[in-house]
Amino acid sequence: MSLSRGLRAGEVSSFRVLAVLTALVPLGACAAEIGEPADVESNAEALTLSPRWTVSGGGPVVFSPSGSTVATGTATTQVQLVAASDGKLVRTLTIRHTANAAAFSPDGSLLAVGSGGGGQTLGLRLFRLSDGAILFQGSSHANGTVAVSFSPKDNNLFASSGGDHTTKLWNAAGQIIRTLDEGTYGKHISAMSFAPDGKTLASNVSGNIHIWRVSDGVLLQTILGSGGGRGLAFSPDGKLISTGTALYDTGTGALVRMLTWPSGSVTCTVFTRNGEAVVVGGEDFPNNVDDATIRYFNVATGAELVAYHHLGGANSYVTAVAISPDGASLGYTLATDQTTAVAASPF
Repeated sequence: MSLSRGLRAGEVSSFRVLAVLTALVPLGACAAEIGEPADVESNAEALTLSPRWTVSGGGPVVFSPSGSTVATGTATTQVQLVAASDGKLVRTLTIRHTANAAAFSPDGSLLAVGSGGGGQTLGLRLFRLSDGAILFQGSSHANGTVAVSFSPKDNNLFASSGGDHTTKLWNAAGQIIRTLDEGTYGKHISAMSFAPDGKTLASNVSGNIHIWRVSDGVLLQTILGSGGGRGLAFSPDGKLISTGTALYDTGTGALVRMLTWPSGSVTCTVFTRNGEAVVVGGEDFPNNVDDATIRYFNVATGAELVAYHHLGGANSYVTAVAISPDGASLGYTLATDQTTAVAASPF
């Protein structure tokens, strides 16, 4: 949905009036054109998010290319495929450890899953979804596989990142095409993704961004990050990268704008399908109490559009966010609660 259209009717029970009105005012318009300022309550509550469904899950949350299926983790050594419409179980896939990441191939026929942590092996598996068969499994990274991403242009090419400070490119036969050394800054990879055109991929390494050329593994850009965001997402046109706390120009590496997160930490981010808003998940930390939170920001201005608070229980935080291919749904997972949910996306 375009930001100019604002929130769908009936999707929320309360809203932050000023943020929504800011999104609705056309360029050059004034507040008086849409209502009397005296009627606006400046400290209205944040939005209440009402999921269409929730399941016991957690870890990654990924929509299939068709939008019909969601892949997510479980509290055990399984990944579950559920119907995007109602959360009903379609299939379970057995892995070696708790899932950290998942990615569909562009045609939706394959699913790569990264799992494991310190000292654990066999942290990468590739499944054929028509029958659930394991096409290959391997110890892709020492200390677990933390991120996986399929090339959006090639069903035979995907990448994994892990605790050994490397990103590896693989084909669907399980052969390593090349290994990228990510150990320059802090040696902790938290997120990784191919660009929309499939020609580059980027990784978040302790808050700093590496942009690699896929064809030969050349490091094209190192961006020194701001704000400590641990997520990574490309805008639909590939011109911007979000870490959840900042937006960067992929061509120059320049900081475009900061995204304000008052307290706590940012773990994940994704752009809406039209690229007009960016979704950020993590935790606020008011009064030393964890508050699982998702915020939407206006890409053009950096203004906060919507904030969803108290999504989980005590000590919970948002671990992953995803937008469905049609842009209508928001998927997210919660740590501690071990919950996966899908709700209507307001933008």
